Amino acid sequence: SKQFNNMRNNNNVVKNLLTLGALFAIVVDGSAGYVQKPISLCSSQEGMAAPEKNATMISEPHKYFPTQIKHIVDAADAISPDAIGLPDDQSYPVIDISPWLNPSMSSDKERENVVNQVLEEATTGGSFSIIGHGIDDALFDRLYTAARSFFSMSLEQKMGFSSGNNLAGYVAYRNESVASIHKSGSPKEQKDLRETFSMSSPPNNDGNVQGPYEFYNAMSEYIEQLQSVEKAAKQIFTAALSSAKGIDLPATYLKDVEEHATGLLRASRYPSTPGFEDATKLLPHSDFGTITILASSEEGLEEIRDGRWYKVPMRKGELHVSVGEVYTMWSNGLFKNNIHRVGKEAKKDRISFPYFTSQGKRTSNPGISPICSDGEEPRFPRVSPKGHVMHYISALTGNDDDRIVN
Repeated sequence: SKQFNNMRNNNNVVKNLLTLGALFAIVVDGSAGYVQKPISLCSSQEGMAAPEKNATMISEPHKYFPTQIKHIVDAADAISPDAIGLPDDQSYPVIDISPWLNPSMSSDKERENVVNQVLEEATTGGSFSIIGHGIDDALFDRLYTAARSFFSMSLEQKMGFSSGNNLAGYVAYRNESVASIHKSGSPKEQKDLRETFSMSSPPNNDGNVQGPYEFYNAMSEYIEQLQSVEKAAKQIFTAALSSAKGIDLPATYLKDVEEHATGLLRASRYPSTPGFEDATKLLPHSDFGTITILASSEEGLEEIRDGRWYKVPMRKGELHVSVGEVYTMWSNGLFKNNIHRVGKEAKKDRISFPYFTSQGKRTSNPGISPICSDGEEPRFPRVSPKGHVMHYISALTGNDDDRIVN
């Protein structure tokens, strides 16, 4: 659509990778036959066989994506390093997904229209906003109010909700680093300028840290309501792949290949800090996993569309969906990994709630191979989201043990 630190030691590298955009989904052994035995729809592949290498095969995605992102970011920065708002005659794509949440009350044509819109945006900018998701504004109000109350506590109080694991509970300001992969020349940008609180699904997961009562309840209810949104979104992406590739995928394929994996919700606050006004709050990157569903009514998110930086309008009640690197690989490059950042001009003390789908600590299977149309050559190897992030970790720590990448 035309609408648009180097790390001190290996432990820090691993810790930051395991939370970079919340990073990765873990594919697990499931009950469906095509989960236990991943299917391949690329040419020259069957069952568990890996793709045959060809001239276009990207054999090391963990090296390809940072290089790709740097090239695209450099080109956008050459136009202007500053993000601009959309022109008056253009609008940001907003898609009503309610026909997929209420299929009995919608027609085939209405659902097909949603699929066509998602396919258009996923293959260009790699992102769009959604309405018709069924989550009430009152819950968003409770969520923001509870998060602001939590983050206004003293550091000592907040550290009482830290688990020592960046994927559960509180993580203090400037304790994570996108710069571990996506480099910056500014000393002010070697650490992410945010503090976070994370909770995985289901909320009663033993690994979760139970925050203050109102905060915990609001995040728990929001996670529960996101489950139907995630399910519908992955059915839409599955239908989009089927349509684009001319193949017949099971309706719930992209959800089923991650059977039993869980999502991760993060409350993120970007506090205003004297001396850091000219620093990018979160460096340009794309998320490692499948899709990310973001809630925020406050400005600050910026992304590359049509080759330049644009400000993403964030409106109350809308959710922002972005494509991660794993969906790029599983679609054989059809879906575009969305490149985004939190800019220098982000609203003071901005709060956002990214939900990284299928983020769970599970035993992974070897993943799936790219989904291809008839005669299409695979551009990527078979991969699981866990395997993808573990390749990054292996490269940065110098651990070449192939056993960790699946």
